[in-house]
Amino acid sequence: MNQFETVPQPAPSRIGIIEFERRARGLTGIVVKGFLLSLVTFSIYRFWYISNLRRFFWSRTIVAGSPAEYLGTGKELFLGFVVALAVLVPVYLVLFLLGFAIPTLAPFAAPISFLFLFVLGQYALFRGRRYRASRTRWRGIRLGQDGSGFAYAGRASLWWIATILTLGLAFPFMRAALERFRIDHTLVGQSRMHSTATGRSILLPWLMFYFVGLLPILASLLALLAASGFDLPSDLLIQDPATEKSKLIFNPAYAGTSLSLYGTIVVVAASVSIPLALILIPYYRAREIRAFLNATNLGAARLTSALRARQFYWPYFLYILALLGFLIALGIVFALLLPLLAEEKPTVATQATLLAATILLYLTTLLGFAVIYVRLVTLRLWHAVATTTRIENLPALEAVLASSRPPASGLNEGLADALDVGGAIEIGF
Repeated sequence: MNQFETVPQPAPSRIGIIEFERRARGLTGIVVKGFLLSLVTFSIYRFWYISNLRRFFWSRTIVAGSPAEYLGTGKELFLGFVVALAVLVPVYLVLFLLGFAIPTLAPFAAPISFLFLFVLGQYALFRGRRYRASRTRWRGIRLGQDGSGFAYAGRASLWWIATILTLGLAFPFMRAALERFRIDHTLVGQSRMHSTATGRSILLPWLMFYFVGLLPILASLLALLAASGFDLPSDLLIQDPATEKSKLIFNPAYAGTSLSLYGTIVVVAASVSIPLALILIPYYRAREIRAFLNATNLGAARLTSALRARQFYWPYFLYILALLGFLIALGIVFALLLPLLAEEKPTVATQATLLAATILLYLTTLLGFAVIYVRLVTLRLWHAVATTTRIENLPALEAVLASSRPPASGLNEGLADALDVGGAIEIGF
C-alpha cells in the first residue's frame, strides 16, 4: 500500500468561465435607433445610445454564471457633458483672448492650448473609467475606482514626454505603468484589484510594430530635417500648377538637391510603413490585452487569458469584406440613377428626386458602416476577449463583500466626451 494514498489531497481550485452571447439579438435595432435619433436630435440622443450599447454588452457578458449589469443612464452622461462644456467654454475663451490681449503670447497660444487640453484629456480618461466602473455591478457587487485623476494625468504626461524623447521606445513601458495605476485603483466591492503588468511583457510585439511601422518614417524624417539643417523651407511643398486641384508636389526649385532626395525617401517610407503598421495594430492590441489580463488579480483570484492575434484579425477581415459588398450594392443603386443624371435639362421633380436619393444614399452609407462595424468588429472583439478569459481560484472572487461606496458622478465621463477622448465601448478590462 502506498503510504501517500491516505494523505488527503488539496481540492483543485475552481475555474470561473466567462461567456458571451455573440448572436446578439436586438443589437442592430439599438444601432439603427441610436443613429436615427442622434441624427434628428443633433447628436443629443447619442448619450442614451451609448448607455443602451453598454447595457447590451454588459448584460450578455456572463461571469461565472452571472451576468454583469450596467447601471448608467443617458441622462447622467448628458448632464455630465453639459457641465463639462460649462467648464471648458470659459477656458477656451480665455486662451483665445490671451492671444489678442498679449500679442507676444499669440505664437504660443496654440501650443499652450494643446498642452492644457492634452493633460485635461488624460484626467478625463481616468475619471471616465471611474464612472463606468461605478455603474457596473455583478451579483449585487458594485465595482468602483479611487485614486486621483490629477495624479494619473501627471503620470501620463510625464510618460508621454519620455515616449517622445525616446522616439517611441518607451511606449510599452508607459502603457504598462498606466495599466498598473488604473488596475491598482480598481475596486470590486470592498476588495482592491492589483496588476503586475510590465513593459517587457509587450516589448517584443511593440518592437515588431515599431521597426516595421514607425522607425522607417521617423528615420527618413530625421534625415530630411538634418539635410535642411533642421530648418525646412516653407515652400518645399507647393500646389501642382498643372492641375486645378489642391494637389501638393515637391517644389521643382529643389530638384536634384538633398532635400528632394530625402523628401522622396520620406514619401516611399510612409507609403510602405503605414499599410504595414495598420496590419500589425490588431496583433499588438491582442498581445497587449492578453498580457495585461494575465497580470491582473483580486487577492487569490486571478485572470488568465488565452487570446490569440488571429481572433483580432478575423473581425477586421470580415469587416472589409462586408464594406466591399455594401459599397457594391450602393454602386448598383447609383447606376440605376444614371439615367436621371444623363438628362440634359432635368425637370424640378427630377432634381428633387436626385437630391433626395443623394441624401438617402449618404445617410444609408453612414448607417450601414455603423451597423457593420458594431456587429462585425466591436461584437466579435468583445466576444474574443471575454470567452478567452478565465478566473482562477473562483471562490476568492465569490467571497468578495459588497461595498456601500456611492457611485461616481456622470461629470466624470462628461468631460471625456466633451474633449472627445472617451469611447462608447472599450475592449479590455
